[in-house]
Amino acid sequence: MTTRRTILKGTGLAFAGLMASRAAASDRRPPDVGRKFAADGSVLPFEGNTIICHVPQQGNGSQTFDALLDVYRALPGEPWARKMTALPPSSYHMTIFGGANDKARRYPYWPAGMPLDTPIEECDRILGERLRTFRLGEDAAPYRMRVNMDEPPANETPLTVRLLPADQGMETRLRRLRDRLAEVTGIREPDHDRYRFHITLGYQFAALTPDEERAWRRSLAGWKAMIALRSPVIELGNPEYCILKDMFAFKREFYLS
Repeated sequence: MTTRRTILKGTGLAFAGLMASRAAASDRRPPDVGRKFAADGSVLPFEGNTIICHVPQQGNGSQTFDALLDVYRALPGEPWARKMTALPPSSYHMTIFGGANDKARRYPYWPAGMPLDTPIEECDRILGERLRTFRLGEDAAPYRMRVNMDEPPANETPLTVRLLPADQGMETRLRRLRDRLAEVTGIREPDHDRYRFHITLGYQFAALTPDEERAWRRSLAGWKAMIALRSPVIELGNPEYCILKDMFAFKREFYLS
């Protein structure tokens, strides 16, 4: 009997350990795995609409894109890069307002008053019609931003370049614009007032070791310093209403005016 109890106790402990291990692994899973990217790093469908400013690739302001492109070139040499999916440089942008997507069909992430079973193409069309009559007014571009040099928080993923408005006046304009867009779209996410501007260069799809965690933080700090030196002020043009099928491309429908 004692032997049987010992075996059962050992089995129970092993099972509990396995469950705890699985829970810990789940906790470490990057937030966009299963949503935007698969566990192997391949891109998943993520249909929706958004309002963004693409980073200019030509002419005035293109020094920012050139600096980001150097990060893209350096990424394959990083020891943690095999756990990342780099975004195509043509997709580089700063989000002004998130819009609606097919994987968040619940209020307040979905337009208020729009049935939750509305086809995403119809949602795209309706929001597009609303935004064609929207006027930026005093909230029009240029938008001047700068790199946020602060240490990323503990839950940050490696390839996010956080941005700050260049001054208080720019902060006021962008926050006011987001409030107005929330009103016209009927979407006001819970973190609306705390939204942090950023440029995403890629997505993490696998857990990092402690050494890899330290390594990406060192690399990102160096890259941010390089971007800030080459582009002290990041200047962006008027927002674009875009449609997306996944995170690799944001197709412009029109500029807000």
